[in-house]
Amino acid sequence: MYDRWIHAAVIILIFFGSIMVVSTSVGMSAQSPNIVRNTIIKQVLFLIISYFAMVKVARVFQVWLRNKNFLQVLDVIGVLVAALLVFVVLFSTPVNGAKSWIQLPGGLGTIQPSEFAKAFLIVYMGVNIYHIGPQRKTLMQIIFRPTFFFIVFALLIIAQPDFGTIVVLTMIFLICNIVPSHFKLSGIQTLCKIALGCIVVGLAFSMTHFGITVLEKLLGADNYQLARFINADNPFTQIFGTGYNLTYSLYAIANGGITGLGLGQSAQKYGYLPEAETDFILPVTIEELGLFGLLVIVIGYGIILYRLFYFAKRAADDGTRMILVGTAVYLSIHFILNVGGVSAFLPLTGVPLLFISSGGSSLLSIMVLMGVCQSIISLIRRQRKRVLR
Repeated sequence: MYDRWIHAAVIILIFFGSIMVVSTSVGMSAQSPNIVRNTIIKQVLFLIISYFAMVKVARVFQVWLRNKNFLQVLDVIGVLVAALLVFVVLFSTPVNGAKSWIQLPGGLGTIQPSEFAKAFLIVYMGVNIYHIGPQRKTLMQIIFRPTFFFIVFALLIIAQPDFGTIVVLTMIFLICNIVPSHFKLSGIQTLCKIALGCIVVGLAFSMTHFGITVLEKLLGADNYQLARFINADNPFTQIFGTGYNLTYSLYAIANGGITGLGLGQSAQKYGYLPEAETDFILPVTIEELGLFGLLVIVIGYGIILYRLFYFAKRAADDGTRMILVGTAVYLSIHFILNVGGVSAFLPLTGVPLLFISSGGSSLLSIMVLMGVCQSIISLIRRQRKRVLR
């Protein structure tokens, strides 16, 4: 009793994304002759592992959810994720100023533990409130464990530092806390709403000329985080400096127009646009497939988000509702930050476009969450079917 609309949208997005990842790899073939073959092999491997994980989790999550010891198992998993983040901070090699990846042997790619932290936090918060239910526990008993993991993850991600991930993790934590109807959480929920408002207002203020001037005084003129706000305001002031990536991203989008240049015909992926297969895969997609390529992604995301919120409204308990909403927030924030970043509406954050960008960690994380959501949807449908009988 899973949702076929979500399943179809996921399949279309991951295959569409794989085609674009392979297409972008052609741009690196001059430096690495075997890059296209290796990319196809890695992408197929990622798809098989991620799809198997989604299906497996979808079949067993209902059983795990009902197990009273499941939260203790998640505690262990949370500690392991935190240990990976510690390892990244202490021992990994910085890339673009951030320590966010663990290099796998044999050229198999990298692992980004912070992606697992996002997915874990969503599931953990939902399972925690599911097992608490309407019980009259103290506020500290309700929020202590998820808040503890959030703080630990946040501090370790700040130490990397990874601005985009900390924004996503914080938004997930705040919005998920607003979902439950537990009477003990009303005060915390008010604080979370205020914090969300402050984040939105602060980001909007930081995008103004006056806000950038204030940030420059606070952070210093040479701060690389400040450069992201300056480039979002006008990337053409630093075309051959910090605004290089964003400038060529806009060139790619402009070149694509309505119909695009044709699959494989992007010019910017040939050394002009760094990280074309990850953070900047959307500009290459638009350059090759135009508005139609963008519509495939927007429609796929729209179907998944609509169905997640549709079933969240029909969930019988706060815990499963929190997981569905948290997954929708995870998808939405990634989409907004990535699309806004590569089009200069928002500062660049290095956040991947889920299902589309290359990367085994992000694909595995979102596919596992899709499996969790499908299991919950099946549970909701069975419960409603019993009520109708």
